Amino acid sequence: MRKILGSDVIDPTGEPANERGLTTEAGDARALDDLSLPYADLERTIDSMNMGVVLVDAGLNVQFINQAFYDIWKLTVGQVAMGCPFRALMDINRYSGVYAVADGDWESYVALRQSEISAGDVAPREFRRADGCTMIYSVTALSGGKRLVSYYDVSEMKRREVEAVEARHRLAEVLESLPAGVIIYDRDDRFVLANRKLKSALPALHDVLTEGRTLRDSMVAAQRSGYFRDTSDDDLDALYDADPDAWVEGMVERYHTSQAVRERRNPDGRWYQIFDQRLADGTFIGVRVDITELKQRERALQDSMRENEVFRSLIDNVPVSIYAKHDDLRLMYVNQGWCELTGYSKEEAIGKTDLEIFGPEGEPFMEADREVMRRGTTVEIEETATCADGMVRHQFARKSAMVASDGSLYLIGSTTNITELKQREAELEEAQRRAVLADRAKSEFLANMSHEIRTPMNGVLGMAELLAKSDLDPKQKTFTDIIVKSGNALLTIINDILDFSKIDAGQLVLDPIPFNLSEAIEDVATLMSTRAKEKDLELIVRMQPDLRHLYVGDVGRIRQIITNLLGNAVKFTDSGHVLVDVTGRSDGDKTKLHVAVTDTGIGIPEAKLKLVFEKFSQVDASSTRRHEGTGLGLAITSRLVDMMGGEIGVESGEGAGSTFWFTLTLPNAGRLETRPAALIDVTGARVLIVDDNAVNRTILTEQMLSWGFDSCAAKSGAEGLQVLQAAQAMGINVDCIVLDYQMPGMTGAEMARIVRKSPTLSETPIVMLTSVDQSLSGPTHRDLAIDAQLIKPARSSALLEALVAAIQRKRAPTLTPAQMADAQVPTKLPSGPLPQATRLRGGQRPGGDGGLDILVAEDNEVNQMVFSQILAETELSFEIVGNGRRAVAAYGERRPRMILMDVSMPEMNGLEATSEIRKLERGTGMRVPIIGVTAHALKGDKERCLEAGMDDYLPKPISPRALLEKIERWSWQDEERRGAV
Repeated sequence: MRKILGSDVIDPTGEPANERGLTTEAGDARALDDLSLPYADLERTIDSMNMGVVLVDAGLNVQFINQAFYDIWKLTVGQVAMGCPFRALMDINRYSGVYAVADGDWESYVALRQSEISAGDVAPREFRRADGCTMIYSVTALSGGKRLVSYYDVSEMKRREVEAVEARHRLAEVLESLPAGVIIYDRDDRFVLANRKLKSALPALHDVLTEGRTLRDSMVAAQRSGYFRDTSDDDLDALYDADPDAWVEGMVERYHTSQAVRERRNPDGRWYQIFDQRLADGTFIGVRVDITELKQRERALQDSMRENEVFRSLIDNVPVSIYAKHDDLRLMYVNQGWCELTGYSKEEAIGKTDLEIFGPEGEPFMEADREVMRRGTTVEIEETATCADGMVRHQFARKSAMVASDGSLYLIGSTTNITELKQREAELEEAQRRAVLADRAKSEFLANMSHEIRTPMNGVLGMAELLAKSDLDPKQKTFTDIIVKSGNALLTIINDILDFSKIDAGQLVLDPIPFNLSEAIEDVATLMSTRAKEKDLELIVRMQPDLRHLYVGDVGRIRQIITNLLGNAVKFTDSGHVLVDVTGRSDGDKTKLHVAVTDTGIGIPEAKLKLVFEKFSQVDASSTRRHEGTGLGLAITSRLVDMMGGEIGVESGEGAGSTFWFTLTLPNAGRLETRPAALIDVTGARVLIVDDNAVNRTILTEQMLSWGFDSCAAKSGAEGLQVLQAAQAMGINVDCIVLDYQMPGMTGAEMARIVRKSPTLSETPIVMLTSVDQSLSGPTHRDLAIDAQLIKPARSSALLEALVAAIQRKRAPTLTPAQMADAQVPTKLPSGPLPQATRLRGGQRPGGDGGLDILVAEDNEVNQMVFSQILAETELSFEIVGNGRRAVAAYGERRPRMILMDVSMPEMNGLEATSEIRKLERGTGMRVPIIGVTAHALKGDKERCLEAGMDDYLPKPISPRALLEKIERWSWQDEERRGAV
C-alpha cells in the first residue's frame, strides 16, 4: 500500500483521484514519519520558488508539481492528479490560449515535447507563449529515469531589458543631438561611447573610438595623426615630436584630472573648448564645444578695435574738418582738422552746440542740421564762420543723418576750408572771360586764315590745272605738273591743320543726312584710281552683297575717313593691290558697318602700331623723307570715328602689308533698288568673268550672285576662251563677258579680238574693265566692238547697268516691235570710258529761250579767271559779276539757270544777294539753284549758306572736277523741276 503525503486530489469528474504530495510504501511508514518534517520544509521551499518545476518518472508520469508551475501555467490544484501523464498537463492547457499550435499539429507537438523530456538534459532555452509571456524552459535528467522539467517566467525581465534599451537609445539620441562632442571612458580608461559630433571632429581616430579600445590607444593615434599638437602646456607640447611616448603618457595623465577646462585647436584649424571630468566611480566624461566662430568674432573684435584706433588716427590726420553730433546737436566727436579750422580744442567742443561755440553765428548751422535730421538726407552747403582767431573763413560743408544699429540718430559732417578757393574762383572767372575772348579771336583768326589762304590757292591751282591742259612742250608740262602737285600737297596740309584745329577746338559739328554708302565708297575709290594706276596697283572695292541700305550719317566726313585710309594705303604700297572691304550686320533699325582697307605695302613695325593715330606721328624718319605728309591724317580720322561713336584699329606687320579698319553704327534710311526697272528679264543670265586677280574674281562673283546672275570665273584670257568653247560645245549660251583689260600673257583686248572673230561668239556682249588712262575708242581698238568700258574700280551700280543694258540688247531681237518700244532698249554704249562726272549738256535748255546758263558772282580777279577758263570748255553760256549787288541785277535781267555765289564780296555779300534773289522769286513759281562758294571752312559755314537760301555749298579752292559735278547735279534737278512746271 502507498502512503501519500499531501492533500486529496479531485479528478475532472469530481471524484477523489489522488493526493498531492510525495508517496511511500506502507513498509516505510516509520521512516516517513521521521522524515515528514524535513520533507515539509523542502516542499515549502520549492513552492516558494518563482520557477515552476514538475517531476516526472521514467514513464513521464507526474510525481511532483510546485506552486509556481500552477501559477505560470494558470492551473489549479484541483485540475491535476498526481501520477497523471505529463501529456495531461499539456492537454489541460491546450485550450487555455498559451499554445499557438493548430489542431492538426497538436499531436506532433506533444510528441516532440515528450521526446525531449524522455531524451534527458535540455539546455535552458527561451520561448514565447501565445499569450505573450516569455519563458525559459529546461529539462534535467535525474537517477532512475526521472526528469525535472522547469519553467521560468522572464517576461518582466524582458520588459525591463526593452525599457533599458529604449532608455539607452534615448540617451544616445540626446547625445547625438548635442551641439558639442561627448566622449566617455570607464574607470579602466576603456572606450564606452562617443557621439557623432566628436567623431566628425576627429576623423583620424574613428578606428580607436570603438568598444574595447583604451584612452592610451586614442592618444597614440592622435599623435601619429598630428592631433592635439597645441595643448597650451609648453612642456607637454615640447615632447610631441621629441618624445612621442612621453607625450602620450602626459596626455593620459591629464585625463585623470578630476576637472579641467581648456582650449585646443585641431589640425583642421577649428577651435574647441574642453570640459573634462572624472566622476566618483572613475568614469571619464569629456565634452568638446566648437568655439571657432567665437574665436573668429573675438579676433574680428580685436581687429575692429585696432582698426578703430587706426581710423581715429587717420581721421585726425585728414586735412578736413570732421565731426559727429547727437540728436540734440551737441558735438560728440571732432577730429584734429576741426580743431585746426575753428581754433577750438576737442575739450572745448565736445558736448556743446554750434550756438554755444560760435554764438549767434552758429544758429544757421544748427538750423541746417535740424533740416538734415528731419529729412534724413545729405546736403552740401557753403557756410561762413568766425573762428577763434577772429578770422572769417568760407567753408564747404557736407552733412548727413545716420541711424545707428540701435536706432539712435546722429548727424555726421565734414567741412573744408574754401577761403582760398573762393579767391581763386574769382580769379578763374576773370580768366575764363579772357579765354572766351581769346577763343573767339582764335575762331575768327582761323576763319580769316582759311579765307586768305584758300583764295590765292584757288587762283594758283585753278590756273595751273588749266595751264596743264593747254598745248605745252614737255619741259613746260613738267613744270606745271610740279606746280599742281605741290599746290595740292600744300592744300592737303592746310586742310589737315584746319580740320584738326576745328576738332581740337570743338567746332566741328557732324551733319547727318541720308546717303548711299556704296556710292560714297565708290566715289573715293574713283578719285584714288588714278594714283593707283600710276603705281600699277589693283584698286578693289568689295561690298557685302546684302548691304543695300541707305544710311543716315555725315557722308562728307565718312568720305574723308575712307579717303585718308585709302590714300595712305596707295601711298605706302609699291606693288600688289589695295582692297576696300565693306561688311555689316543689321540690328533692327540700325546697321553696324565694318570698313577695312587692306594693302600689300611696306607694313608697320609692331612697336609703332600704337603711335599711328597720334598727331604728327610718322612710322620712321626714312618714311618721312620718302613719303610726304603732315602726320595728321590718321589722327583726324581717329577723332572723326570717335565723334561718330565708332571704333578704329590697325593690324600690320613690317613688310606684310596693313589693314586699317573702322566700325560705325548708323541708322537705316531705306533700301536701294537692286536692279533698274526693265521689261526684258535678265534674271539668271550667264556671265563669264575673266580677271587675273583672285580678289577681283571673288568680288565680281559675289556681285553676280547677289544680282541673280549665273556666273563663272576664269583667271586668264586663255582659260576664258576654253570656258567659252566648252560652254558652246555643251549648248550653253553665255550672255555677257566681264573682261579685265590688263592681264599677263593674253590681254583683255587680245581675248576680245578672238571672240569677235569667232563666228559663234562674235555677238557675245563684252564689258571691259580698264584703268583711267586706257581708252578703247581709238582706231586700234575699234574692231573690238566693246559694249561698255568701265574704269576700275567699277562702281557696282554702273557695272549692273552696263550688264543689264548689254544683255537686254542681246535679247532684244526676240521681242515684238511693241515690246521693243516699251522696253526702250538703250543703244550700244560708247566705247570710251564712262566719265566719273558727266559734263553739263550745253544747248539743252527747255524751250530754247536763249537765256544765261550760269551766273558767277566773284570779286577776286584771279578766281574770275579760273571760273572763266573752266566754264569756257563746257560750251555753257556764263557771265561773271564782281559783287552781290551786280549779281542781283544780273539775275533780274538774264534769268540764269544757275548761280555760283561767292560768300565774301564787297558792297553786298553773297548771303545778302541770295536773300534778295529769293525775294524776287516769290510768286513766280521758279527757284534758281544757288551754290555758295567760300574760302571759309569752319563750323557753321555751310549752315549759314543754306539758311540764307542757297541750295548747296562748294569750298575753295575750286577744282574743275568738283565744279562740273555740282553744275551737272543741279542742272539736271533744274531741268526736272522746269519739266514738271
